[in-house]
Amino acid sequence: MPMYEEPVVGAFYEDREEDGRTFEVTAFDENDGTIEIQYSDGTTDEIDLDDWYGMDLEQLESDEDEEEDEAEEIDDSDEDDADLDEDEDLDDEE
Repeated sequence: MPMYEEPVVGAFYEDREEDGRTFEVTAFDENDGTIEIQYSDGTTDEIDLDDWYGMDLEQLESDEDEEEDEAEEIDDSDEDDADLDEDEDLDDEE
């Protein structure tokens, strides 16, 4: 299935046509229509934007995204604790 989204710098993608090879977009020049990528083995390449839209790619969730999701869950639980503390204070005042 062709890629319909523009490349996102810093995002990781899996190339389904290349045996699941993964790479990170390191630069995107809209004026030149070029995308610089770095594979997981450290090699770099440049892709033409027209070629990008013909590739069978899947954007992967990065570890940072997962860490942010976990951090949000922790922050939410902290807010719940604060609500409980306020309720306890109200009980003490009565």
